[in-house]
Amino acid sequence: MPDQASPQLPGKFSTLKISSRQIALLNALGELGNLRKAAAAIHTTQPAASLMLQQLEDRLGVQLFERLPRGMQPTLFGEVMIRYAQGALHEFEYAETQMAELARGATGMVRIGTVMGPVPTLLTRGLLAFKAAHPKVRIVLEVGTSDALLPALIRGDFDVVLGRLPGQLHAHELDIRLFEQGERMRIIARTDHPLTRSNPVLADLAPLTWILHPPGSPMRRQVENALQAAQLIEPLDIIETSSILATTAMIESSDMIAVVPNDVAHHYARYGMIAVLPVDLPLAMANLGLLTSRVRPMSAAVRGLLGFLQEEMAA
Repeated sequence: MPDQASPQLPGKFSTLKISSRQIALLNALGELGNLRKAAAAIHTTQPAASLMLQQLEDRLGVQLFERLPRGMQPTLFGEVMIRYAQGALHEFEYAETQMAELARGATGMVRIGTVMGPVPTLLTRGLLAFKAAHPKVRIVLEVGTSDALLPALIRGDFDVVLGRLPGQLHAHELDIRLFEQGERMRIIARTDHPLTRSNPVLADLAPLTWILHPPGSPMRRQVENALQAAQLIEPLDIIETSSILATTAMIESSDMIAVVPNDVAHHYARYGMIAVLPVDLPLAMANLGLLTSRVRPMSAAVRGLLGFLQEEMAA
């Protein structure tokens, strides 16, 4: 791999003028790493693709790709342009989807990503109130983990994310409205689990099968830290999923236990689907917030939904 530690900087960058074909080529090169394959992907010839890339490099005054015997390796400048191309194509795809929705009679579209915790309470109340006032706005809702939701928000896959606050790496790219300090976690089991008839301590749970979020998610890291702090250092028997449907289905049919946010635990307990075990899990989750992009224009539909969610946050 070529040394990219000290790229040669141009004296001055020219104004960026880039065609849609060059954007498509950059995106294809980023995905495929090969000029011939990238040219085929955008339905042009290799010489034409080579000329497009050379013209762009000449205009910018920097080399975007190292030409290697077995493909193309982006330079640091090339990595920036690939991210730009991916973002531009993504925005065009989103615009196309929005226009199709408007043509079908919708008055807008909002894409929401959320962690599990706010779904039964703040998010549901805010969405119901918003939809009552704006019945023709299409809502796309995805539940996931913060480690996946925040990069997706920055990439442009979501308009709004309800998730755990980011580290300094992404904080400057986001507008953050704090709505919950340190969400509490609960351990849940089936309603007739043997441990519901006793006063268990954390050590009693170590031999059981635990259902936890996948590695890398904030909840998983905090649960593991809490167990280590309680000196439960033996490897646990773990099933990994972020799906609450899979979690409750497995709990109902076994002696497995799971860790879920407090509001989620009490939502399912209210309907008699699970029991909340009287065991303290000594962990403090990162604060939850309402997050939007600082760099992406906000539609009227998104602004409207944020207003309803902020009203619920203040209630």
